[in-house]
Amino acid sequence: MDKRLINTLLRIFHSPDTRFTSGGAISAFCTEYNLGVRQGGGLVFNDAHKAEIGRILKGELGIDPATTTADSWHGLGRAESLMLAKDEKLTGRTVGDGRLRVKALPGRVLQVAGGSWSLPDRADLGMDLNAVLGNEIGHDALLIIENLQTFDDVHIVDSKVMGNLSAHDPLVIYRGDTQGGARVDAVHALVSGTGLPVIAFVDFDPAGLVIATGLPRLDMVLAPPLRDLAEIIQARGIARRYLKQVAMATHAMQRIQGDPRAAPLWHVIHAAGKALPQEYFHRYERQKCICSTCAEHFEIGKMDADNITPGSQGGKTELGCLFRPDPRNTGHG
Repeated sequence: MDKRLINTLLRIFHSPDTRFTSGGAISAFCTEYNLGVRQGGGLVFNDAHKAEIGRILKGELGIDPATTTADSWHGLGRAESLMLAKDEKLTGRTVGDGRLRVKALPGRVLQVAGGSWSLPDRADLGMDLNAVLGNEIGHDALLIIENLQTFDDVHIVDSKVMGNLSAHDPLVIYRGDTQGGARVDAVHALVSGTGLPVIAFVDFDPAGLVIATGLPRLDMVLAPPLRDLAEIIQARGIARRYLKQVAMATHAMQRIQGDPRAAPLWHVIHAAGKALPQEYFHRYERQKCICSTCAEHFEIGKMDADNITPGSQGGKTELGCLFRPDPRNTGHG
């Protein structure tokens, strides 16, 4: 019995009304248990029918209808929902609800939720939003990073980018995803619940700028010097990614162009007609300028960054020489 049907039965049990709209699930339930009387397009439940519904809920699902309503599940986690029923999946909360992943910049101490931690590279802490908001945050800004790979590898991001943070000691936060380890809505709730300035480090593409300009109290979009970015994105950017995203982001273009923190980056991206993943500024350091396809060593200026497998499918940004064959094509890239 699914949660929607259970809530319908609880509403019927507690309602003083006798006539209810007939739906597929409730009709099947009535047929199976021989309850209710069909009248026209609705169903009628008398007091005896309602009492039997109560016995079914309590006997089969462990739900006491005398103390449980359809609203009782709202905001409960899986463990808490077991206090109301035998099935913990009847929770009103999704897995990962209110979760954050946080760390400090390399060599800095993470000071949050009433504690202090010195974490090794690529380590972070998963925390509950309320625990973070319930205590003083020992950092002077919030640095929100779009991609998990860059969040993990923030310690090797190019100094031309990270040098912009020399005057700050931010709390570093992963923007979140749908996998349960961190939630986008929790990040936005954290931003809204503090007065700290917000710094965004996103992909240099239309989608990244939409993310950045959608953050409250945005103070800065982290980037290398504009001249450097223009040269890199012109030489190494991905045109197809830009064209796909710009067509989908037309609704946000006016906001981006009118934002003094994002507009300069937009002009560079738009002029090149290309997109550049933020991983470009750290992946080559890990690979030591070794092509992921041919294993030869190249100068960074003769290499190209791209996602062979999309990031949404678990792919990572790989660095290869400009002459490598593209596994997605039969010819050379």
